Amino acid sequence: MTGMPSTLSSAGRSAAWVAISKWLGLISGLASLVFVARLLTPADFGIYGYLLLVLVVPEIFTSDSLNEVLIQRGELRREHEASVLLSSLMFAGLFFSIIQVFAGPIAGLFNTPELEMYLRVMSIVLFIGALTAVPAALLQRNMQFRQVATVDVIGYVVGAVVGISSALIFKNAWALVAMELSRRLVRLVFFAVFARWTPSFRTTLEDFHGLVRFNLASLGLRMIAVSELAIPRFFVGLVLGPAALGMFNLAMRVQDQAMQALVSPFGAIAFPVASRTQDDRPALFRTMTAAIWIAGFIAYPAFIGAAAIAPLAIPFVFGEQWTGAVTAIQLSLLMGLRLPTASFNGGVLKGVGRPGLLLKVSCFSVVLLLITIPLASTLNLEWVMLALTAQKFVSWGLSGWAVYIAIKYPISNQVLAGWSVLISALVMGAGIYWLQMTLPTELAVVIRLLAAISAGILLYFAMLSLTARSGFFRGLRVAKLFMTGKSGPAMEMLKGAI
Repeated sequence: MTGMPSTLSSAGRSAAWVAISKWLGLISGLASLVFVARLLTPADFGIYGYLLLVLVVPEIFTSDSLNEVLIQRGELRREHEASVLLSSLMFAGLFFSIIQVFAGPIAGLFNTPELEMYLRVMSIVLFIGALTAVPAALLQRNMQFRQVATVDVIGYVVGAVVGISSALIFKNAWALVAMELSRRLVRLVFFAVFARWTPSFRTTLEDFHGLVRFNLASLGLRMIAVSELAIPRFFVGLVLGPAALGMFNLAMRVQDQAMQALVSPFGAIAFPVASRTQDDRPALFRTMTAAIWIAGFIAYPAFIGAAAIAPLAIPFVFGEQWTGAVTAIQLSLLMGLRLPTASFNGGVLKGVGRPGLLLKVSCFSVVLLLITIPLASTLNLEWVMLALTAQKFVSWGLSGWAVYIAIKYPISNQVLAGWSVLISALVMGAGIYWLQMTLPTELAVVIRLLAAISAGILLYFAMLSLTARSGFFRGLRVAKLFMTGKSGPAMEMLKGAI
């Protein structure tokens, strides 16, 4: 147990750098998204969505999974690195060739002829990902998260500059392609520099066999994970068309960026903390309860407040062409209410040695999508979002049940751990919605938004001081510690019950 405190401290520092990266990425990503979305149409974003959909499975084999063996292996040799590089490049060449041959039929499937040329160009990212896989794994293996965060921020900034410039010039989906290509090229170059990595192709057949054995399970889990992402996008794009897909992708991107910035830094501690305290269930329960409260303290008001102001904010921020996405974005944000609890469940199950339960929940989630999404897509985008929301909350309940099976942490505790902040956020959301609807329409939109947001913040903290007086100031202190990178003291504070 002597190494546990230092391991936990390292995990805390890593979580802090992840938080910094996500926050800076959120700022630059939203800034570029706002500018580009005002210059492009939902159909342009839909075309880009088709590209991501076609590439989602190839990228599992070229960049997202095969490099995990380099992080896991105790003794690492150059031959192992070469095995990953060669395997990634072979898959990149295979899928690149398939896309070049079938780009036309794929474009025909989605009834979007211009998609063909986009696919031929965008498939270059497969080779970029294959070359990035090894240095990215080396940086993670060596816990060089500060360098990873630095590269991510540089990539976001460069991508934003390229994307906005391209949108001004081309005024179509090529701006989004240019943004993504430039961001990935930055990651490749700087990851290789920071990892001090140069390509090597010298390996052995034995190393290839070891790579295949390790990655079979990892690839299976990845395939299930991307299926959850791809199924709704496929049916929205196939049945409802590129404009609906563009709106769907914007809605899910808003939720995803908010999750990465607001919840993921806290969820990052679940695995190491659960691993360390798995034999001390009372301590694990106290930590989970406190962590859920802290995550909800930040996430609940953000998701609910954003959903409340969406009818005014979306057309004002992204442009009138995105008015049709308001309901989809609101439902996407309300899906986020499960995240303060759900984000811990996977890490806890892995930490106590029960990843099989997580796999079963994921498989059921995919089956549920296959049943509901095709039917919902025959109606409209709002029904797709409702079906997806129902699926997410059912899966959340099942993951909570899996945690109960694994460690006997009561489901009621999981649901009620953040009740005080949830109630405060709901009252805040109702106040924001009422105020923005009752303010005179003659007022400028920006004034109505600022008034609603300011009133909501005051209402949230007023309610929270009543519903959670004992945890109110502790929540502020822990949130401040996390957001300023002092995750070690924050994690120690989480051990106390709120």
